[in-house]
Amino acid sequence: MNATKLALIVSVVAVTLPQTVNAKPAALSKSWAGTWHLNAEKSKFSSAQFTPRSDTRIYTVAGRRLALHSTTINPAGKTIRWSYSAKTDGKWYPTLGNPNNDHIALTFVNSREIKSKTTLKGKPATIATMTISADGKELTLARSVMTAKGGPTDDTVVFERTK
Repeated sequence: MNATKLALIVSVVAVTLPQTVNAKPAALSKSWAGTWHLNAEKSKFSSAQFTPRSDTRIYTVAGRRLALHSTTINPAGKTIRWSYSAKTDGKWYPTLGNPNNDHIALTFVNSREIKSKTTLKGKPATIATMTISADGKELTLARSVMTAKGGPTDDTVVFERTK
């Protein structure tokens, strides 16, 4: 490679790298906002222990922040209300009311996909990918939950938009 080509490559990298490093993810799509109900027939759970009787999620969006308010009836019939409000910047934010996690980190992938991780008392609890369908009517949560025995589950949880 001659010196001119090398100088050109170095100058392009020098100009674009700072812009890439400082680039912020776009705001979340408003398609996340709304009320979503569990579709148990389309969902696939690894065990009855992780199969809720029902789950209703209400998501709100403000810029790069996603807030969730969930009402779940677990397999034993107990109602669990939990929530969070977190930016999609990969940093940790507290969750409230969920006995299976106490912090969540959301990472923006694109306008229809967010990756999440949760912890409980500092230990990994769940990893997941949340994806909204192209028509905005379905939300799919592909998740792995760390069990008490240490092994992950592989669940696909499907929600349908109602509002």
